[in-house]
Amino acid sequence: MKVKISEETQRMLMLLKLDAKRLFERIKFRSPEYMYEFSLKRTRDHFPAVFNNRYDSTSIKELMLCGEEVLVGLDLFYSKVDEMRWYLNHTQDMPNRVEDKVHAYVRELEKHFETLNLYIDVEMGLIKEQAEHETDN
Repeated sequence: MKVKISEETQRMLMLLKLDAKRLFERIKFRSPEYMYEFSLKRTRDHFPAVFNNRYDSTSIKELMLCGEEVLVGLDLFYSKVDEMRWYLNHTQDMPNRVEDKVHAYVRELEKHFETLNLYIDVEMGLIKEQAEHETDN
């Protein structure tokens, strides 16, 4: 039996999914740009724009709309984002070492991002609907 979630919950899940997607894309695909800026100028002024996200300002009340699996997925993903942000804002490592660490963070983030998307899709009923649609054909 499929449990129907409210429209408000659907919207919240979609906002969280899109926020995580945009954040992950900025971190992954803009890394050459922000690493160049960091290496060349030794400035960290551009990092707030890279790590800007809606999750940081999401309230507990809003997060209560999400199921347990989604909350765990959100925590894993955004905790790793925060760890990376902290590292980049405080490291004294040389640029080559920083670049290696950024690549490692991106690999870890990608796993957490995929897991989060899976949890959100299942909660929204997208995974089950796709499977049912494929078996109907």
